[in-house]
Amino acid sequence: MIYITGDTHGDYEIFNERRLGHLKKNDTLIITGDFGFIWDNSKEELKNLKKLSKKKFEILFVEGAHENFELLQGYEEVPLHEGTARKIADNIYCLNRGELYRIGDKTIFALGGGLPPEADETEEAASLPTDEELEYAVVNLQEQHRYIDLIITHEAPASVKRMIDRRAGINDLNIFLDTVMHNTRWQKWYFGSLHEDRAISENLICVFEEVYRFS
Repeated sequence: MIYITGDTHGDYEIFNERRLGHLKKNDTLIITGDFGFIWDNSKEELKNLKKLSKKKFEILFVEGAHENFELLQGYEEVPLHEGTARKIADNIYCLNRGELYRIGDKTIFALGGGLPPEADETEEAASLPTDEELEYAVVNLQEQHRYIDLIITHEAPASVKRMIDRRAGINDLNIFLDTVMHNTRWQKWYFGSLHEDRAISENLICVFEEVYRFS
């Protein structure tokens, strides 16, 4: 079974809470950005990663706005669910931007990255997808005839972001996701950057603390 939740920000206690206690072997948990356990290679962080690596379920995450992108880039890129991802541990992977995956009979499109409000130009270059990554995303969507079972992003489409917070800053990724929203069909789309649990529609959902099951 596939489950989706929001930012974990390196908080190991989230994985001990009742809302995640029912996950078992062969389940997959997807985190919509700001995983936070790849930050400074501190002793505490490495200890938490080791504990996460012993979980029986698979942990996948897209990049958020607050990540150590340089550290993430140091992990080996490996095949995963008919796509590629960066392997953190045997059960933990960072999903590549614009990549398409298949888990069981479900297609999953992942596009991580985001922009903190205070970001400078250097941070923007690392935290937002490149033109090449966005072009790769378009190719993957076209190959699926623009129908995807599950879309996972950190950022929201621009119009949705402004609907939730009319003062929210809009970046190029938000605009790109607006185009995806208007030109793609999907069963469910989850995003996590706005730190709310709120259904925008039946199939477009802002997630933070809730855990959603996708089947």
